[in-house]
Amino acid sequence: MTLSIKPDSLSGAVLAAAPAMLDPNFNQSLVYLAEHNAKGALGVIMNRPLGRTLGEIASSPALPAGLLELPVFLGGPVQRSGLVLAVFHRGKTDEDLQCELHSDPLTLSELPAEKNCWVRAFLGYAGWGKGQLENELQQNAWNICVPHTVLLDEKCAPDLWRVFVGEDQRWRRLLPFLPKNPGLN
Repeated sequence: MTLSIKPDSLSGAVLAAAPAMLDPNFNQSLVYLAEHNAKGALGVIMNRPLGRTLGEIASSPALPAGLLELPVFLGGPVQRSGLVLAVFHRGKTDEDLQCELHSDPLTLSELPAEKNCWVRAFLGYAGWGKGQLENELQQNAWNICVPHTVLLDEKCAPDLWRVFVGEDQRWRRLLPFLPKNPGLN
């Protein structure tokens, strides 16, 4: 599976921590890279749900009602007390996933009504300075992966690292044949 990206940017890719990654901040993590350029990179960890909603942790009474039930994830080790909202848009395929980051929940007065759009809340984010991510990639600390909308399934999130980090990507071909809600079978 190849990732269609600009040669100088990994924006839109998913980084799967290599099995040897022992840093507890990133051990067995999947990071969606929202931004990557010559100045550095910024992303959010997709597979660490906190089991709480934004309404349960937010202290702002002005929070729009539509955002109160958003699941909250640990986004990374940078500014863990800060909130990042990510709006994910599916493109033409499940592997075409775009992301917009918002640091102020009031900029999203309501949830997008699009069918193929998801909003997630993150405490903190993952960030790299100039050349830092490239150095980690040279040390084989990360596997670069093609994104997939399965990253946005909160129930699957904790177990997704094993699927993404493996070289066998045949699971992607099976997804259209799986039931949308296995609990109803």
